[in-house]
Amino acid sequence: MNVPQGVASQVVGAGLTLQPPRPLPARAFRLDASISPPSDAPASAAAPVPSADAIFSEIDAEASSRSLSAIEAAAAEARREIRPHKPIDIPELVLPSPTTAATPDLGHMIPRRMFEPRLEMPPKSAPDGLRIDTVTQPEPLRADAAGTEPPAADRSPQPSRTVWAAVKRGLKLLAWIAIGWLALVLALIAAYRFVNPPASVLMLQHWLTGQPVVQEWVPVGQISPNIVRAVILSEDARFCQHPGVDLEAIEEAIENTDGRARGGSTISMQVVKNLFLWPSKSYLRKAIELPLTYLTELVWSKRRIMEIYLNIAEWGPGIFGIGAAAEYHFKKPARSLSVRDAARLAVSLPNPLTRNAGRPGPGLQRLANAIQVRMRLAPSSQFACVLPRRPY
Repeated sequence: MNVPQGVASQVVGAGLTLQPPRPLPARAFRLDASISPPSDAPASAAAPVPSADAIFSEIDAEASSRSLSAIEAAAAEARREIRPHKPIDIPELVLPSPTTAATPDLGHMIPRRMFEPRLEMPPKSAPDGLRIDTVTQPEPLRADAAGTEPPAADRSPQPSRTVWAAVKRGLKLLAWIAIGWLALVLALIAAYRFVNPPASVLMLQHWLTGQPVVQEWVPVGQISPNIVRAVILSEDARFCQHPGVDLEAIEEAIENTDGRARGGSTISMQVVKNLFLWPSKSYLRKAIELPLTYLTELVWSKRRIMEIYLNIAEWGPGIFGIGAAAEYHFKKPARSLSVRDAARLAVSLPNPLTRNAGRPGPGLQRLANAIQVRMRLAPSSQFACVLPRRPY
């Protein structure tokens, strides 16, 4: 039996097996009418018989109808079953070997979308202990984690967060101010090694409060050596020996039990305080003052430290510098100060607002007399870092 080529290719591509045709009917084997029946046959068997051409035509029509209908039905069923109900991954698809008959009809059997690449996202894994489960979080936090804004009622800032944000901004501002101030101080320390400071913090305080300020700068070479010796013996006897901070004097001030106030500040520490820091006493000021003093001692010489100290120290109400003090109290220049004048000026430094070097009281005069005695007995090596040694 001949099967159409297109139908055969569809059947082969669908993987179907053709069933053999059913047996022919019995009448296909009847004899022709021209053949006479046997003599011993009964009379009833002599019935009219169709011709052979009619029989074979009927057989061909029936076989053709049966074969074509079965093959077409099988091909239609195969086309219906091959349509996928869900996407099929390309690696899982096994195609039959291409043949000359199957190539033209292959696109009709397999949809084209099955050959197109697809991008599939991996499935979401279940949350573990290292991940945040946003389902159990409150609504505002869940919205933040999802990248969406919470409702308008939940966007109102909480008081604790607002206060903490203000504190952080304030601390950041203070940190920047401290960094800027420290950079300015370091630059001024380097500059004052060669340039005379125009003013101190105490002078600026007087100017801001409207108090008069009188100052006259005098180089250290034009200052009387008497005032240098008197100030060292009165304020800092180990000025030429310590590196800016006298630890022994600080220990003595801490262990003081006689009721009299004793300070442990050296001349170098007072210079740093008057130039860069505030005058009030506090542990914070001391913590800043100590490292700046060591740095100043490294940059400046002892002679330069003494020169700046004598020219920025306060010797009376609004009287700054040894030049203005000599004129104010004794009506003479700084180079002409005697031993008595220098002793009175030196003992008035701890409290120049109440101690008048030009009109000393009994207590101030007693302190001045003690300084004069120490000046006559002190060796010249005690002042060698500022003054040249005296010849013997």
